[in-house]
Amino acid sequence: MNKNLEKNEQLIIAATNYARAIFNVDEYLWVFINELNHFTGIDHSALYDKEHFLIRYNREWLKSAKVDNIIKTAFHEVFHVVQHLAILEYDQGKNNGFFTNQDLKRMKHEFLDENYSTKLGKYEELLIEQQAEEFALYLYKEYKKTFKDESELVSKFLNLFVNKED
Repeated sequence: MNKNLEKNEQLIIAATNYARAIFNVDEYLWVFINELNHFTGIDHSALYDKEHFLIRYNREWLKSAKVDNIIKTAFHEVFHVVQHLAILEYDQGKNNGFFTNQDLKRMKHEFLDENYSTKLGKYEELLIEQQAEEFALYLYKEYKKTFKDESELVSKFLNLFVNKED
């Protein structure tokens, strides 16, 4: 259960769960709201940790973030999970048809730590980031058509998933 969360923390969890539900993302994905020491700074809003299959959101960033940025950030991070799962399937000789083989090869290359860059100018050139941003904007438009406001999103999706262990 997602108890004792601040309003923006509830919102980012609910938006994450909404995107997870759309893509049927594995229930074993963990989602954390962490302190600043997990991030490069206060403006580093979130990250997808592929080694541990979890999304981390920056508690300090959330304190002052705008509603639309919170929702788009959640959608962006969930799309990285979708990309990573597609790469893992590709490595097993499968392609769910969501990405081309050419895109999957490039995504796999970009997901390697030594090829990923947050430097201005490099970050924006990464296909994985371009796709995640496009998806976030697309899903945000769909969200705006579907929900009257963020409180409806929170009430419907906050507790859809909980961090699950075997």
